[in-house]
Amino acid sequence: MIMETKAKTLLSAYLAVGEDELKRRRVIGKLRSRIQDMGDLTFNHDVLDATTASGSDIAISCNTFPFASPIRLVELSHAEKLSKQDADIVAAYLAAPNSSTVLLISSEKLAKNSKLYKAVAALGPDAIIDCSPMKRYELVKALRSMAIGHGFTLTDRGAS
Repeated sequence: MIMETKAKTLLSAYLAVGEDELKRRRVIGKLRSRIQDMGDLTFNHDVLDATTASGSDIAISCNTFPFASPIRLVELSHAEKLSKQDADIVAAYLAAPNSSTVLLISSEKLAKNSKLYKAVAALGPDAIIDCSPMKRYELVKALRSMAIGHGFTLTDRGAS
């Protein structure tokens, strides 16, 4: 269920959920580069779209063993568009996932009471990655911290 790495363990699946597409892209990029550091993704990377892939296609891709690498990455986008039957197949896969595959699911919206959401959440506290946009009141604090990171100082009023 969990793969050991030098720095931190990798879960068998992650769900990046929220309306902020930029955050979702960053999450996907970070995980992709982290896995690429562990092994070659040339033959070990599948990108699937839930609008065209069936649940069995996703499960087959996840159950494929990596070639010349210890790990494989399967990305599933638009998970909110999976039919209930296909989502149930993916959730069933997550009950006993392939230990050499990481499934990264990205979705703009996914109900917290859905089987798929619950199956990913059961893998660990870090499995669900919130990609919702910042609230208006959070922007000032975030802008000030970004400015400090770039060597500038901003007051609350200036950040507002």
